[in-house]
Amino acid sequence: MNRRLLLILLPAALVFAGCGEPSAEPLLPSTIELPASWVADGKTWSAQAELTKPDEDVLTKFFQLQPAFQGSSDFEGVPKLMTSGTSDRRFFWLRGSGETIVWSCVHFEGGKFRTSDGTGNPFLK
Repeated sequence: MNRRLLLILLPAALVFAGCGEPSAEPLLPSTIELPASWVADGKTWSAQAELTKPDEDVLTKFFQLQPAFQGSSDFEGVPKLMTSGTSDRRFFWLRGSGETIVWSCVHFEGGKFRTSDGTGNPFLK
């Protein structure tokens, strides 16, 4: 196909592709509610309404140890917090992406950090 014809047809195809009815309502981060409790990896996790100073200190330490994550859009805004015991924490960031949710998590368990991420509701897994 010659280049000129492609340049004419491509914008028209994009316009028509956007004209159909959506097949489903987009799932937005606000539609995922933090459960009061949640069981994962053999532990019961409890939702926390807000971050405390010790929680903020844990996140500060994580970003100091992992400077590659600083400024990442995966970790923008205030995370949702789940705790287990006195020191284990999971910080969740939820963000919309088309018709699904994308999430990132910083785990602080047993004095160690790790990260995970995925799509959908992380509390149903």
